[in-house]
Amino acid sequence: MIKSVCIETIFTEAPFKERFQLARQSGFKYIEFWSRQDKNIEQIKHLCEEYDLKVASFSGDESFSMIAANESEQYIEFVEESINVAKYLSCDYLVIHSNALGEGGVVLNDYKEISGLVKFTTMYNILNTLAPIAEKAKVTLVLEALNTKVDHAGNFLAYTKDAAELIKMVNSPFIKILYDVYHMQIMEGNLIDNIKRYIDCIGYIHIADVPGRQEPGTGEINYTNILQTVKSLNFTGVVGFELYPSRNSSEVAQFLANL
Repeated sequence: MIKSVCIETIFTEAPFKERFQLARQSGFKYIEFWSRQDKNIEQIKHLCEEYDLKVASFSGDESFSMIAANESEQYIEFVEESINVAKYLSCDYLVIHSNALGEGGVVLNDYKEISGLVKFTTMYNILNTLAPIAEKAKVTLVLEALNTKVDHAGNFLAYTKDAAELIKMVNSPFIKILYDVYHMQIMEGNLIDNIKRYIDCIGYIHIADVPGRQEPGTGEINYTNILQTVKSLNFTGVVGFELYPSRNSSEVAQFLANL
């Protein structure tokens, strides 16, 4: 099990380029970030080399929606470009979503005029097209379901079972689920049973507590049992801490690194 810290939400007291050193000093060997288009990719590569870090993941899609058939060509092209960036950064995972997200995670278009069946089918077609590309590059695309009650109103993919059905239909070792414990506690609960049920489909796990999206221990989720379950299942993917610290980032990061 690999542990990663999200430098978009942690160490925000410091400029972006200084967060790499802070992550390493806190005990992390892996970092993750969100969008790539607003980043200096060469600088990220240099900073990772300087501080002996690896990029665990970043967002593979940004501007286009997987559920919109009229955007399929652009969506696939964007993910292919992201795969090339991932290879340059020696990054093994790209996070993908059903809908394009804007500032603050706002869903840019919920496409209410399109039925759920058509949306699901469009997602399957795109994932099926991307699977051999991801396999050839050996970059795993992890599909994330998001909560629609607090943070991402209008997002299509909101439940683990729907993500799992898509993953099983595509049947590629390089197309997996990103299971976000925070989002799924809000949407469906039953966390431990669902992790056990879908572990073969899960390639990446995100952690934050509910409510507030802060570090474990600040909310209602029993993360001692969650992490024990993940370890007992011999999970070999990434556990990423994508959360907003309730206190000084370095203190929280050191606590997370030792979980």
